[in-house]
Amino acid sequence: MKNIKNKRLAEKGDHENEKSEKKFDKKRYRLQKYSNKYKINQWEEKRKKAVLRGYYKELQKDQQNSSQKSSNLNHASKNTNEISNSRNKSYAFYKAKREYKRKQEEKKKRVEEAIRVKTEREEALRKYKQKKLHNFKVLSKKTKKGQPVMKGRIEMLLEKIQQSLT
Repeated sequence: MKNIKNKRLAEKGDHENEKSEKKFDKKRYRLQKYSNKYKINQWEEKRKKAVLRGYYKELQKDQQNSSQKSSNLNHASKNTNEISNSRNKSYAFYKAKREYKRKQEEKKKRVEEAIRVKTEREEALRKYKQKKLHNFKVLSKKTKKGQPVMKGRIEMLLEKIQQSLT
């Protein structure tokens, strides 16, 4: 009878320990859910794993290819194949290097283009504001009695007419 009670108490204690272990960790959940750093780390991990998978896959293919070629060819032709394989590998390396440089140049061109467009936009905005300020000054001039000065207004109208004719 005591054994049964002890077992039940032990099971109850184990059950309570499991509950405390399974307790929801709010801080960890929030980090995983909302932290950009955590998401970036997850992405980098996946990327590293994918690259490693690809690398190991290529190694396996190379081993299979080399084993098949070695069984089919004699020793002299095997040496020439190894040289061609190393050339192919170096070719792939240089091809990847060229692709990387090309992408870097494209990125640099995009950045330069964005800077150029931004400076043009800022220049156009500066000219627009300057013209607007000039027009405001001309239109807001008043005589001593508070009447608008017509000379500037007429000159502006003349400029508009001349621009529309050309």
